[in-house]
Amino acid sequence: MNPGTGFAGDAESAAIPLQPMIDQARAGDVIRLAPGTYLGPVTIGKSIAIESGGGATIINTSPNSAITIQANGTRLQGLNIRHQGKGETAGIEVHAQSVQLEQLKIRTQRHGIMLRDASKSVIRNNDIAFFADQPVRIGKKGNGIDLYNSQDNQILNNRIAFMKDAIYMEKGRNETVNGNEVSYSRYGIHFMYIDDSRVTHNSGEFNITGAMVMEVSNLDIADNMFRKQSGNVNSQGLLLYDVRESRIDRNVIEGNRVGIYMERAEGNRLAENALLQNFVGIQMIQAKNNLMRRNTFVSNVIEATERESDANRLTENYWDSFQGLDVTNDGLSDIPYRIQPFFQRVIAGNSAYQLFFQSPSMTFLSDIFAAGGKASAADDSPLMKPDLLPSTGRSSNDGGMGVLIIGLILLLTSVFTISLGGIRK
Repeated sequence: MNPGTGFAGDAESAAIPLQPMIDQARAGDVIRLAPGTYLGPVTIGKSIAIESGGGATIINTSPNSAITIQANGTRLQGLNIRHQGKGETAGIEVHAQSVQLEQLKIRTQRHGIMLRDASKSVIRNNDIAFFADQPVRIGKKGNGIDLYNSQDNQILNNRIAFMKDAIYMEKGRNETVNGNEVSYSRYGIHFMYIDDSRVTHNSGEFNITGAMVMEVSNLDIADNMFRKQSGNVNSQGLLLYDVRESRIDRNVIEGNRVGIYMERAEGNRLAENALLQNFVGIQMIQAKNNLMRRNTFVSNVIEATERESDANRLTENYWDSFQGLDVTNDGLSDIPYRIQPFFQRVIAGNSAYQLFFQSPSMTFLSDIFAAGGKASAADDSPLMKPDLLPSTGRSSNDGGMGVLIIGLILLLTSVFTISLGGIRK
C-alpha cells in the first residue's frame, strides 16, 4: 500500500458541491454519485446511502472532518475520500448507530474513520492510509480507525497502513476485529478498556507493536499473524498488559523483537501459538496464574524469560532446542524444561554468546548456577516433537547443525570466561 501524496488545489475549485445533494435527499434515499470530484466537508443528518462504483472522490481541505454522520442507519459505499484536515478530524466522523462503511478508499492527514458514542456499526473492506507531501513523524499522524465509547461494532477485512495506530479502540464492549491487515504504524491494533471482544484472523507486519492489548478482560485473540515487528527497541508481536481471563490461541508470532510480552497479566490461557524466530519468544513480568499449553517455540534466540511472576503453569509446549527424555514413550519429556535467567546474565557480559542459547552445555551450566536460588517457571511435560507448524516454508530444524557447531565453539569460550572472572552484573 502506498501512502500517496496530496491533491492539487485546482481540483478543489473544480469539485462538485456534495452538501446540496444530501440536503435535497429524503430519508431512505440512495444517492449514486457519478465518477468525478466532489467537495467536502459534508454533514449527513438523515438516514441515506451514498454509493459509487469507485470513481467518485470527495476532497476536503477544511478544518472539519470530510464527512460527518449524525443519522442512524447511514451507509457509505465505494467512495474515495481525501482528507487534509487538522486536529481531531477524520475522513469520516460517526456520531450515530448502525452505520455501514464499506469499500471506501481513504487517504487522510489525520484520522481515517473516527467513531464517538457510535455502536452497532460495520466497517468493512476499506483501504485507509496516511498521505502527505513531506515526511511526518508518527506521533503527528492520526489513527486509521479510532473508536471511543462505542459498543458492538464490527471491524472487518480492512487494509490500514502508515498511520499512528492502525486500529485504536478505547472504552467499548463486544467488539469484533477480524481479517484486517495492519502495517507500518505504531501499533497495528491497540485495545484499551475493551472487554468481551474478539481479535481474530488479523495480520500485522512492520509495526512497532503488532497488537497492544491493555486493561481488558474476557478477550479472544486467535488465529492472528504478527510478523516482523523488530525495527524498534520496544517492538513486540503481541503485548498483553493487565489482561485477565482471556484466551490467546493459535496465533503465529514470527520474527519480532519480543514475540509475546506479558505484564500484570493474570488468569489467561495461551494455547497452540507458534512463536518462531523472535529474539525473545515470550517475556513475562508480574504475570500470574496463566496457563501456557501446546505452544511451539522454534528458532527464538531466547525462548522465554520471567521476572516477578509465579503460579504460571507451563505444560506440553515444544521448545526446539531443549533436549528432553521420554522414558514412557508418550511423546512428552519426563524431564521438565525450566526458564532460567542464567543465559540473560551471560549475554549481558558478551552478546556473542547469544548463539549458545539452550545448547545442552548451556542448560547444564544454567542448572549449576541456579542451584540454591529461587525456583523459576518450568514446563512440567515438554513435547518431544512439535505439533504441526503453520505453513512458513521452513523446517523447524533448518540450520540447527550450523548453530550447534558455532555454539559449541562459543560455549568453550564462555566457560573459560566465567571460570576466570565470573558473570558481570
